[in-house]
This record gives sequence, structure tokens and C-alpha cells, in this order.
Amino acid sequence: MRVTPKQYARSLYELTDGKSDSEIMRSISSFVVFLNRSRRAKLSGKIIEHYSKIYNDKKGIIEVEIISRKKLGEDLLKKVKDHLKEKYQAKEIVLNNVLDPEIKGGFILKVGDEVINNSISGRLDSLKKVLTT
Repeated sequence: MRVTPKQYARSLYELTDGKSDSEIMRSISSFVVFLNRSRRAKLSGKIIEHYSKIYNDKKGIIEVEIISRKKLGEDLLKKVKDHLKEKYQAKEIVLNNVLDPEIKGGFILKVGDEVINNSISGRLDSLKKVLTT
């Protein structure tokens, strides 16, 4: 039976949770050696991806992509963070402001699988749907 990247990630999380920095480094080094010896190193990208999700879930961290035409001000970013913390009951929000010149105004939020389109074109599309139904 093959071990999946998600199972490896879960094991790695259990090996590192609550450990000191030096213990974490030893565990990761041993884990990497194990992956190499078992010829599973090619799974490392997927393992890291799953590990990040597990870590964030356990620690109450939510990663959010906010797409806008230009860099958003600190006041607006703080309001967005506060709103998302409350909405998702998160301990921490990690915002990544991605710039996209195609957006005419407003912004688009991506939280996991959820997309909140608060751009001008998104609002116009919503209004169009309401008016045509």
C-alpha cells in the first residue's frame, strides 16, 4: 500500500508539532533522508502543500489572496483582516495583495475555494443579472 502525500504531511506535522527549532530541524532532516531512501522525494511539493494546509488549520491561520489594480492601503487591509478574522473565527489572517491591471477598481478576495468578487466589473455583472431576471 502506497502512502499518500497527505499522509506523509500529517506524519511530518505530528513529528514537528510543539517541538523546539532544533528538534524540528532534526525531524525534517530525518524525514527528507527517509523520502530519498524510499524514492518518494518527488512527492515533496505535494507534501509541503498538504503540510501547509494542516498547519494552518491547526493553528487557525487563513491565507487570503486579495487581487486589486494597485496596492491597497494599510487601513483597508486591516479592515479586511478584521472582517475575515470574525467571519472565519481565525486567529490569524495572512493577506497576499496581488496586483492585476485588468481590474478597473475594487478587489477580488480568494479564501480557500471561496471567491468574493468586490470589483467594479463583478458588481456590474451582478447588477446585470438582477436587472435581466
